[in-house]
Amino acid sequence: MITAVDTNALLAILYEDTHTDASEAALRTAYREGKVVVTPIVYAELAADGHFETVAELDQFLEDFSIQLAEPSRAALFRAGRQFQRYTSRRPDGFQCPACGQTQRVACEECGGDLTPRQHIAADFLIGGHAVADATALISFDTGFYQTYFPSLTVRPD
Repeated sequence: MITAVDTNALLAILYEDTHTDASEAALRTAYREGKVVVTPIVYAELAADGHFETVAELDQFLEDFSIQLAEPSRAALFRAGRQFQRYTSRRPDGFQCPACGQTQRVACEECGGDLTPRQHIAADFLIGGHAVADATALISFDTGFYQTYFPSLTVRPD
């Protein structure tokens, strides 16, 4: 069994937040079941966080947790692209009030274009596409997102 790991599960360990215990437990289970991997996008997101000063430090962190770097297959990349396209076609324009549901458009003061909330980006879909095509499970705290776009994927912790 191969378990992929999302960036948020590793950040929980680095910064000891409310998900730290669940992340560590999910990683322990994954080790017992087989191989644990991250995609290059997770590696890049960890590097962007600023916690690691060098490649060697980040590599050591992953090695300490027995996490290997794994390239996504073409099938994973294709699946990610298709699901990202599905997401962008469904993404609402403008902003919506969570209390009353009213929507409104807000224009950029600089160019006049409509502002939209920044939500998921292609990287999220690459992580999910890799997990569903090249692994058997994903450790992440974005369960709702991954179940929406990759419903066959097992996301842990449950």
